[in-house]
Amino acid sequence: MRLRIFAFILLTVAVGTVVSGCKSSFASPWGVRGIRVDRPMFKARAVKLSDSTVRISIVGPARLRTEEPGIRWVDAYVGPDEDNLRDSIGFSVQYSGVAGSSATLTVVGDGIWDTDLAKRSQRVVADIGALTGTHHLIYRYVLEFEEAEAMELVPFTTPVGESLAEIGCHAKRFYVPPGEHLPSSENFRVIISDSTGRVVWRSDAGSAFLSVVTTVEPQVPNTSEKYSIEWSGIDLAGQPVAEGRYQVEMIIPAKPKPYRTKTEILWPVR
Repeated sequence: MRLRIFAFILLTVAVGTVVSGCKSSFASPWGVRGIRVDRPMFKARAVKLSDSTVRISIVGPARLRTEEPGIRWVDAYVGPDEDNLRDSIGFSVQYSGVAGSSATLTVVGDGIWDTDLAKRSQRVVADIGALTGTHHLIYRYVLEFEEAEAMELVPFTTPVGESLAEIGCHAKRFYVPPGEHLPSSENFRVIISDSTGRVVWRSDAGSAFLSVVTTVEPQVPNTSEKYSIEWSGIDLAGQPVAEGRYQVEMIIPAKPKPYRTKTEILWPVR
């Protein structure tokens, strides 16, 4: 019997007109074009929890591009190997941002796989499918178990105007480690580097932060907090940066262990 579990997923929609990476076609039960793709639509990871159940997370910028950008449904058929994809996990979908914008598609979501197969598994094989109004795309993931993190960061970059970008991440809490805290009033740091690795801008440059101890938000498990700053494409010398691709590192400077994630941004923003 298939087990269907509903979970939370947050995403920002991107416009696309071409489905790339087509591997083979299949008859979708949804009455749209079914395609098995040869490149992942999402970044995915699996963690075995202390009770031997498995948490499967969808994170990071998606590569999904279809004639209709809005994702209507995401699900996964999962098992310990390719011959035993017996269980299914369904994800309810919510949108953040403006549909039809050029913002990068970003997803964050998770579901719990808790059958006997999950508890005996040494890894996860998952057929993760995304349904839009025109396509049903499926990619097969083989996921080795990773170390459980107290909080997971999902980066995003969003154009605010022709010369301004919002850079940030969604932080989803799973548990609060003992003694975790922020040692100053700085709760989020962004470092931007060019293709040579040279730092062109950082949010803490020239800043004086208060020496106060505060909590790292969110504190409640299975909730999310948005961290972001705006960048106008100006370097540390106050000059406009050159056109090109830049690496972005984001840090929540927590103690005893900071949280980090990376992405990239094209300048000027589009």
